[in-house]
Amino acid sequence: MTAAAVEPTRSGAGVPSTKEAAATNSSGSPTRVLPETRDKARHDAKYDKKKSKGKDADGEAGGDSDKEGGKEGKRKLTPLERCEKKIRAAKRATRSELSVSGGEWQKHGYAYDPKVLSADGLGDDIERISAKDVSVEEFIERFERPCRPCVITDAMEGWAANREWTYDKLRAKFGRHKFKVGSDDDGYAVRLKFNHIHHYVNDPAHMRDDSPLYIFDGSFGDKEGSQPLLKDYEVPKYFKEDLFRHAGEKRRPPYRWVVIGPPRSGSSVHVDPLATSAWNALISGHKRWALYPPNAGLTKPDLKPKGIGLDGESVTWFQRMYPKTRGKEWTEVKGFPKPMDCVQKPGEIMYVPDGWWHAVLNLDHTVAVTQNVVTTARFPKAWRMTKRGRPKMSAQWLRKLRTARPDLAAVADAQPWRAEESAGEKTSSSSSSSSSEESSDTEPDTDPAFVDANAAAMKLNRLFLGGGNAGGVVGDETLLEMARERKERAENEPASPKKKRAR
Repeated sequence: MTAAAVEPTRSGAGVPSTKEAAATNSSGSPTRVLPETRDKARHDAKYDKKKSKGKDADGEAGGDSDKEGGKEGKRKLTPLERCEKKIRAAKRATRSELSVSGGEWQKHGYAYDPKVLSADGLGDDIERISAKDVSVEEFIERFERPCRPCVITDAMEGWAANREWTYDKLRAKFGRHKFKVGSDDDGYAVRLKFNHIHHYVNDPAHMRDDSPLYIFDGSFGDKEGSQPLLKDYEVPKYFKEDLFRHAGEKRRPPYRWVVIGPPRSGSSVHVDPLATSAWNALISGHKRWALYPPNAGLTKPDLKPKGIGLDGESVTWFQRMYPKTRGKEWTEVKGFPKPMDCVQKPGEIMYVPDGWWHAVLNLDHTVAVTQNVVTTARFPKAWRMTKRGRPKMSAQWLRKLRTARPDLAAVADAQPWRAEESAGEKTSSSSSSSSSEESSDTEPDTDPAFVDANAAAMKLNRLFLGGGNAGGVVGDETLLEMARERKERAENEPASPKKKRAR
């Protein structure tokens, strides 16, 4: 349904030194260590993949050693101590700005405020339909084409996941498998064994965390240890058509996630990338949703403004920003719509069409599976977004569509670089559905070089098509207006670290 500083290398942390990098091989010739090898070694050393000495970020014994104490009187850590150590390491990696030992994971005290997880006064603004009563054709006409969200019931009957996806049964089957619980400052996945996660969510001390760790794993279907989960659910009938599959499993963006989270975990407000729509099937627990329509002119600065203490976490957004979107200034002064509220219950599937801003907060312990899809009804916009955001993948996708779906290939060929109706579209090459990761947020194209290149390309396209506005190509006035808007955005946007260094 939805974005770094490198820690200095410590000696003895498993990172090759300069001398080691120039070590000789068996033939006596120097062996060059590639940059990616050094990066991988540095990452392994940093996050417990190799044995390490010294201190970690909070002054505790670092690395993966199971011993503590000095050279004399070394003691092997108990299983519980090892588990706690892994959890602390995961916390430091996923949110390096917070001190674990300093109690900053609980600084807001959200666990002690019953209003944080209260659904009192929330509307029920999303239409509910039964999969038994609504056909695929009716769903397309009522919800896909007009881009309307809905909650689907009676579509998960017979799923093994309803019986097997409990915390205890998942621990019994996948206890030693590592699931992703976040990303570090360098973008690497941070993983924990399910045994450790099971302890985490059942420990009263950890469950006082403001925004707890939770599983959001997009690789579960690719890893041997977790692939059996794919057999426990079935893609609902409305979403069997998956056009990105023609791009190839290895080339397509991430598209399916298992999501397991305790209370107060969730996804801050975001739009799913590449104009994908999403469905989220809730096995157990309750999820609170807030959705904002795509035609309201909302942007990231509107929904995630600076200066109000947002930290990228869902619970903080719901506490600090969500109330503002229900106030008079939001609706009467700015003219934005109020959020559409919904509490999703077990056995229900939330459908979020492309372009909708949405945020999710887990109200209790939840288990869910979610996927992003592109269907025929929403293909034109998805093609435009993918062509700009993932040009190499889009070329492969188009080649396959020419054979599998020549009708859609013709639609793609007829699409201009940026159609008039897509002038305000934004793109992101990363995928995340209902994710807490900030990479799911989309950013505008503000590079002046892109503006100039885009305008030149559109002019050439018009010339080849024979002048005027043939073929739906954007007119000169629209092009100039788009260029002016982008230039203004580029001037108002704060410079990135790379651009600052360049100056």
